[in-house]
Amino acid sequence: MTRRTEGYRSQRLAKRRSARNRGWQGVVLYVLAGVVAFAAVAGAVWVSRRLTTQHVLPSDKGYIALVTFGIGEAGRQPVAGLLVHDRDEGSYAFYTIPRNFLFTGPHEEYVLGSDAMASGDFQAYVERAIHAKVDYRLDLTYDDLAKLTGGQDLWVELEEPVALGTEGAWRTYEGRFRLPAAEVAGVLSADGEKGPDEGAAEQHVLDAALKTAALQPAAERTATVDKVAGHLPRVREDDARDILDDLENGRVIVARLPSRGQTSEGQFVYRPNPEEIMASITRKSPEYTSKYTVVVENGSGEAGVAQSVAAQLAVLDVNLPAVRNADSFDYRQTQILAARDALGVADDVRAILGRGIVLSGDQLPVGNVVVIVGKDLATKDLQ
Repeated sequence: MTRRTEGYRSQRLAKRRSARNRGWQGVVLYVLAGVVAFAAVAGAVWVSRRLTTQHVLPSDKGYIALVTFGIGEAGRQPVAGLLVHDRDEGSYAFYTIPRNFLFTGPHEEYVLGSDAMASGDFQAYVERAIHAKVDYRLDLTYDDLAKLTGGQDLWVELEEPVALGTEGAWRTYEGRFRLPAAEVAGVLSADGEKGPDEGAAEQHVLDAALKTAALQPAAERTATVDKVAGHLPRVREDDARDILDDLENGRVIVARLPSRGQTSEGQFVYRPNPEEIMASITRKSPEYTSKYTVVVENGSGEAGVAQSVAAQLAVLDVNLPAVRNADSFDYRQTQILAARDALGVADDVRAILGRGIVLSGDQLPVGNVVVIVGKDLATKDLQ
């Protein structure tokens, strides 16, 4: 009798355990089913967004692209520049960065451009110099440059003669001359005999290269761009292709990164010009914004005068909305109205324009300045 009771109890316990296990399994399966369903829905949403969200190409917006040639190539010095696309103006500018440009390092130390290019932090040096984010970086080889120009000789036009150390000797280049394709990389990576020679050669040879690239037949240019864009690191292939198309569009103005040349302790360097960098590069960044805003109004009625004033004020670290007309064209004297926290900016505005009276604009929003251009300030005064 005892054995039967023990067997009966054992069976009941086994059944209970089995029932409990089936219950927990049901709960687990229910939870897993919910997780799978949620993941499926989330995945479907993600895929839908990926398929329906269109990638915005660089040319469809403003951007700053750092373009280098020859970094890390043995026996050659690199060259670099910034391609700046202003979407509002529809303009393109390529600012060459001389190897003797003086950058500021992370600890406020001075670093030559050649050393900055050789470091792994070149982009960070450039961003500190222009006070803006580099949106794209394209690292090309000198062979890529030759491909983009179709392997053609370049016609280079110099404003002043330059002497460069090529093939173990100093060689002078001047005026308009043909530069054989085989010598382009050597000239671009050559040292200059005098301070400005090297930077001038970089600027004008790259200008000639971009003009030559723009003259290639459309089909050949497209094929070459596709080929070069396909192997570049750091950037999406479609973005690289778009930027290279912009670089070769024939509308790019080539200039040196805004700077002033000077000799210090026997060495020639280019020191950055912060005001010109602000006007031509920093404020072209799509992410640019300032705590101060300066609104320019035409209070004299002279056509174009407000635009000329705004162009003069572009050196300031301020937002510059589109110019507008004042409430009348009867203002005899230029007025500069400033919110209480923007009086310093108003003083800077007056210093740049050379005239105008600074007035309190207590009714203005914080950080705002309004410049009403009067009849005492004409376009001819702003040339």
